[in-house]
Amino acid sequence: MAQNWQDPAFAGQWDARHLAGNPARAEHLAILLSMMEEVPQGWVLDLGCGSGLVAQMVLDRSAGARIFGVDSSAAMLGLAHERLASYGDRTRLAEGDLTALDRVDAPSGCAAVIAVQSLHHLAEPQYQSAVRWTFEHLAPAGWFVIIDRLAIPSETLYSAFYVLRERQGQSPNPPDWSGYLDWLAANGDRPQPVQTILRLLEAAGFQAAALDVRGDRGMVVGRRPA
Repeated sequence: MAQNWQDPAFAGQWDARHLAGNPARAEHLAILLSMMEEVPQGWVLDLGCGSGLVAQMVLDRSAGARIFGVDSSAAMLGLAHERLASYGDRTRLAEGDLTALDRVDAPSGCAAVIAVQSLHHLAEPQYQSAVRWTFEHLAPAGWFVIIDRLAIPSETLYSAFYVLRERQGQSPNPPDWSGYLDWLAANGDRPQPVQTILRLLEAAGFQAAALDVRGDRGMVVGRRPA
């Protein structure tokens, strides 16, 4: 059964266990927050802001940051409104689908854009559109930081990823390739290989790199040229 992000009960459960099952997430968030200290004052777009967990971390770490959060789940945005209420006009939240960002009235000339565990729901053409939209909304020298699930690129390589997840203490993927594909479909996930993400970033005009990749979890950064 696919994850129901519109269900308030599911949203609350996810919020309570957001670090579970992903040993790379805490480290990637720590790197993100350190990067935010170097980002000039201004808007930070949070694509797929969910319950506002990462937005709160950024606001606490960077006194000059303002967050514009976008999410398609009214249930998650309800949690975000509660979590971020005390930050006043430093936050704005909008309901919007990452497959239709052109309908979102987001600020332009942003200092940074972050996407944490959100873009892996997009098919490649949708991902490409989101990357281009992001580039257009960044100021020169602005950062795009992606922390997300990555696709296991082929059946030939699958067994190595399975072993790695098991050694990392993660729940291993299904034992065979067809089971993995079925598992992705059941969860509504369409992760892209890191090679594809880098190609899409560079095609949009970003200077891009895979900053940290641990199996099927990764942190990819892009920067709009100054």
